[in-house]
Amino acid sequence: MEQNLGFVDMLEERRKDCDFLWATRLMDPLLPHMLPSESVYNRDEIIQSVLLDAQVRAAIDTVAKTTGVEVKDIENNARAMINEMASKADLATVRWLGIFITKAMKRMFWKIYVNETNLSNLKKETQISQIQYIYVPTHRSYLDFILLSYILFSYDMALPNIAAGMDFYNMKVIGELLRKTGAFYIRRSFSNDLLYKQIFRSYINTIVSHSNRAIEFFLEGTRSRSQKSTMPKYGLLSIILESLLQGDVPDIHFIPMSISYERPPEELLFIYELLGVPKPKESTTAFFRSLSILQNPFSHGCIYFNIGKPISARQFVDTTHRKRKIIHPSFKLPSSVVEDVAYLIIESHKKNTVLMPINIIALLFNERIQIKPKEPYTFDSLIKDYQWFKNFITKSLGALMYETKKISNNDEIKQEISESLKPHDELIVFDASNTLKLKQRYKGVKLQNQSNIKGHFLSERTMQIAVPAINIAIYINPTLAFLAETAFITATIDENGTQSGIALERYQFLRKLLGTEFVMHPIEDKDLIKTEWEKALNILLSEDCLYMVNDVVRPGTNTQLFSILHNVILPFIDVIYVIYTLLYEWNERTSDKLTDRTILIEAQKEVERLMFETRGWCQHPYCLTLDLYNTTWSNLLSQGIVIAQLDRTNIYHTDNAKLAYLISVLRQLPLRHPVGTYVDAFPSVVLMPLVNTQAKL
Repeated sequence: MEQNLGFVDMLEERRKDCDFLWATRLMDPLLPHMLPSESVYNRDEIIQSVLLDAQVRAAIDTVAKTTGVEVKDIENNARAMINEMASKADLATVRWLGIFITKAMKRMFWKIYVNETNLSNLKKETQISQIQYIYVPTHRSYLDFILLSYILFSYDMALPNIAAGMDFYNMKVIGELLRKTGAFYIRRSFSNDLLYKQIFRSYINTIVSHSNRAIEFFLEGTRSRSQKSTMPKYGLLSIILESLLQGDVPDIHFIPMSISYERPPEELLFIYELLGVPKPKESTTAFFRSLSILQNPFSHGCIYFNIGKPISARQFVDTTHRKRKIIHPSFKLPSSVVEDVAYLIIESHKKNTVLMPINIIALLFNERIQIKPKEPYTFDSLIKDYQWFKNFITKSLGALMYETKKISNNDEIKQEISESLKPHDELIVFDASNTLKLKQRYKGVKLQNQSNIKGHFLSERTMQIAVPAINIAIYINPTLAFLAETAFITATIDENGTQSGIALERYQFLRKLLGTEFVMHPIEDKDLIKTEWEKALNILLSEDCLYMVNDVVRPGTNTQLFSILHNVILPFIDVIYVIYTLLYEWNERTSDKLTDRTILIEAQKEVERLMFETRGWCQHPYCLTLDLYNTTWSNLLSQGIVIAQLDRTNIYHTDNAKLAYLISVLRQLPLRHPVGTYVDAFPSVVLMPLVNTQAKL
């Protein structure tokens, strides 16, 4: 792995300086959208422009006619909506918040590495360009937009217009402070509100064209609790592209930004949410309560902030589209164009993800628990496995792992592992005999109302096993951005070998099945899929994981790599099989109507049963996570296998013929479930907390 990737620890200088003097320094923030002064609108001018917009005026008239309400009252309502929405940038507020945030960052994190080379290139480009810039970070934590604003402020760049949810707007004091840092607020759902929809569209078009600040939004819409990419939301992206279609700006550059946390601040909350425990409501009180994470210095390790290459929208919105817009003003961009842009941004996110030692350690420990559940995983064994797998994922798969210095011997590898485990001492540690152990993270959950649980109400025993296991899994998930294609292949090869044509067909099947889960651009061209498959296959052939004789692909001598890749993909396939089977047998198993909620409950209930009562499907506790059910459900809806009933709200029926076919193909896959499980390994792998007997007495 190359050492010089352009990363610099931005906190190093902050630890030397006075925070107050730094935050109040003389500065002229770089404005990335170069416009003539008369084209730059302030907040009042933006609001006025929105209220005078032809489509907004038409919506006001339509609402007045359909509701019988006076036009003046609708206009007042419209003004209230745009005032609620619009940002109110204020540098003085940013400076004061900068002091507090600097102190918090220096306390929570040991290092914040920024790809300064790419950031400098971006700064240079914005100084000579008249195009609009859209910052599109990954969304792994609430901290993401604060971190981006902090980095931009640190490098004397203007804070962007930031798309934020109404959850933050409703937080007393905090909501208004965020507005003054550039936040504009969007209601979660407004598809049925014609007036709000037109005001929002006009507001976005106006700030794209008449704000000299960039725009920031999260393409995934919500935080990824699983710490891997999730399916993009297309609404805001399509509105931004519409501004280019209308010729309001010469071009729009999307700047993908990948944020990697050594330990995300919401780590434990994410695990509970994945299991169905509702997240706490955002509030100012909850915000101040969350500041307890500042008690332990450097408790969240490092952050890596990487910037991808700008993506020009003009390569997607060409002159043909623009001419059609001129001839037919009602013309909208094809959905395929919006999807192509979205997937390209997500691909950049994945490619520029920086992996950390904990990601590899978690992957290896997860493998050991399943393959050798009773055998201790010693430090020496981990060092050997770690060095080998790190070399594979960085050299063969091209994953990024930034090193502050060149690692050349076992002592340095041991130090790298030890340092990386410090922020995770509540999850994974070496015991007195130098054996790697999990800590019990489940301390019980107090719920005022069990009906708030999104899925099945899991038993205490299940939660005790699932919480630490899923905690490990969310550190594995970032590696899947690089492992997915090769892992798919391992699920297609029989022990005695498989004809390459059959292996390719199985790969294509899995890719379509798991495309939503791993946010893979749908490919209909079989030649392109074959090229992708061959690239992944050649990697496995070069690693002796597979070998080929007379067009038959066989497992090779590198059984360790084969096993790791195979086992890491199994939970995703297992969940799909269980849900497909449940849906196929739905009417025989239950009298409940099929809804998105009932399938969540029944699927989680069935997985819990399988974990304890069988030795086949769904042995890994990660199979309990609701995210897997939601993505499987979305995939089924998109394929027309689950169909909404026309006469009933949120009631569905299934195409059982298609389900039967898919189930039969899944059963033909040569899956090898591990000999061990977390249930088996739990007593020997989990380091239980010491009980204070005296305190009990």
